[in-house]
Amino acid sequence: MRTLGLLAAIVVAGQVGAQVPSPTVSVSFGVDTTITDVGNIVRLVRAYLAQPDTSARSRGLWSTATDFDRRVGDLTTEAYQGFPATIVSIASDGPGDSVYVVRVLYASADSTRQIISPLALQRLFAVREPGAAFNFRLSGALPRLTHTWEQRATGHVTFWYAPGQKPNPARISHASAFVDSVATLFQVPPPKHLDMYLGRSREEVERARGIDFFPTASADRGLGGGAMSTGMVFVGNPALGETYLHELAHAVLSPTVPIRNGLFNEGAATWLGGSRGRTPQEAYVRLRQIQIARPALTFAQVLSQDIPDAAAEEMTDAYYSTGALVVDAVYRRAGLTGLRALAQLNNDPSALLGALPAQLGLSSSDQSALDGWWRAQAARMSGLR
Repeated sequence: MRTLGLLAAIVVAGQVGAQVPSPTVSVSFGVDTTITDVGNIVRLVRAYLAQPDTSARSRGLWSTATDFDRRVGDLTTEAYQGFPATIVSIASDGPGDSVYVVRVLYASADSTRQIISPLALQRLFAVREPGAAFNFRLSGALPRLTHTWEQRATGHVTFWYAPGQKPNPARISHASAFVDSVATLFQVPPPKHLDMYLGRSREEVERARGIDFFPTASADRGLGGGAMSTGMVFVGNPALGETYLHELAHAVLSPTVPIRNGLFNEGAATWLGGSRGRTPQEAYVRLRQIQIARPALTFAQVLSQDIPDAAAEEMTDAYYSTGALVVDAVYRRAGLTGLRALAQLNNDPSALLGALPAQLGLSSSDQSALDGWWRAQAARMSGLR
């Protein structure tokens, strides 16, 4: 699956590894640059998109007026993947002329300009600030769009509820205890603070942080969530709500445990908190069902996310559940020391395949031995022979 790697990088880390500047920044027909404020904001956005990274603060392009903008900054960095940008609208956010909403579309077109491939529709705010180079600085959307959301704080987590979402005390208690248990297991300090934003759908919570559109897998059915390296978890699945444990596991581990490969990253979160609403045990059952339906499937194909004729949902399920199976086996064999070593393995599939047999204590490094272990372990953990 080709989209899994892209989305995992965004959702889990909260960042795309390197923010790639847009090759061009155009202005839509509705943006009138003859208006002084609008022209200044266009120049500000162009300067920012030429180097969309944390240096924007030191360059005076990103606001430092609020704690959020000083501490967190831009939560929409998945938009910066080298696509051409078009500023599609700049409009006042209300009475007065101190705050403007800026929307930017990132999209490419084929040579005929008939087929458009959009990546993201981004929402930023431009705030008038004295002394700013363009009379304005950019600011994040989240505090402005969630300031009326209901809040509940328990332990290390503050839960934020979109209109229509109601707190569930039992789930709040379970989630708070889960955060502490993950930190205890891995012998890392619990997060000083996490913010969990809960909405009706993934689209609703993505919009709250400033992404009005981004491609998501159809298999997710408009639901899902993600953890960001900024200490935030976004949940758009009311069936799980506060107990979206997979993403809470990411939120605890990503800042504290050095992780170099996706198999551990997603495997550990699935081992601890399940995946797609399934418990870890149910994830093993799902993996075994895939193995039974595909007797020729290999561990290497799952690791490379290249299962022949597989739907995206099946590919993701196999990858996450296989990771959980490996994490569980390594922990049983070598404890926390083994897990830390597993997390440090190179992400390249061929390098992982070469290193995993030793991590699992297999007597042979032959790939057929790894395949045999994988099927036997899935059968044992799932109870499906």
